[in-house]
Amino acid sequence: MKYIKLNYTDIEVSPVCLGTVNYGTAMTNADSKKQLSDFLEMGGNFIDSAHIYGDWGGPNLLCRSERVIGEWLKETGNRDKVVLATKGSHPDWGKMEISRLHAKDINKDLNESLEYLYTDYIDLYLLHRDDPNVEVSEIIDCLDAAQKAGKIKHYGCSNWSLSRMKEAQAYAKETGKQGFVVNQLMWSLADINFYNLLDKTFILLDEETLNYHIETGMNVMSYMSIAKAYFQRRYNGEVLPNSVTDVYGSATNDKIYEKSLDLVNKGDYSFMDLSFQYLAEETRFPSVPIASFDNYDQLATGIEAFKKPIPKELIDEYKKIKKFVYWK
Repeated sequence: MKYIKLNYTDIEVSPVCLGTVNYGTAMTNADSKKQLSDFLEMGGNFIDSAHIYGDWGGPNLLCRSERVIGEWLKETGNRDKVVLATKGSHPDWGKMEISRLHAKDINKDLNESLEYLYTDYIDLYLLHRDDPNVEVSEIIDCLDAAQKAGKIKHYGCSNWSLSRMKEAQAYAKETGKQGFVVNQLMWSLADINFYNLLDKTFILLDEETLNYHIETGMNVMSYMSIAKAYFQRRYNGEVLPNSVTDVYGSATNDKIYEKSLDLVNKGDYSFMDLSFQYLAEETRFPSVPIASFDNYDQLATGIEAFKKPIPKELIDEYKKIKKFVYWK
């Protein structure tokens, strides 16, 4: 498996990042740990979690994903074999209106993540949500102090607007700090209808943000990277729920689907392969899709997708078709 060197770091990661949102909740502890071991054995080394993953399960499942990963790291001794990303400063579950982005909130979540993950440091620490009412100076100074203390190697953001990200980067540059090295946001082969998303706090890759990443070389981690398997499920003839078609049903996605059919019909590629490869083939900045898998077969199939480059001509066609986001 060909690894990707993340810009502004000394970190090399597998071309897919293992999403762990369901660990300890929809996926049992045992199955979660086995998947981590299988992922490592297949050549993967990049793991993504968040402090809030599991909180929807109630008080007995708080931070469950991090806790399961931590147990696995402690039991296997695999800490030095993985690149660990986690996110903090998300509002408490069910209280999205109450921000948690002051330094005390960042430090609380970070210290708890270190404890639950059974590690002395986190490779990539991301802020899960933003609050424009909190000065970027407080945020960057806090993260810089944690970096200097050895608690994190590098830091980044998730679901931050481009304007706020630029503001934070400008402050970091002015004060001689590293600033964000990675941006985690919603991006896939499929275009997205923003107004039909249930969670309007998601930040989506649009053309302006794409151009910023091209200019700066900032790393991207993309979530919902296969668009809830919209194209593959459509190809399989499934009746898709409104929650999927409202977000992904569009004229440009019809064109992407039609443009892909020749290759898929030949049997060498699935729509999941094409979805992953579209993101992995981005050469203007490091791009790593995050993917969650329900079982071993899905994981194995997903890993194989990154060993099957698709024709450059098709990538070029996708770039001509895509609009990224429908705002109206």
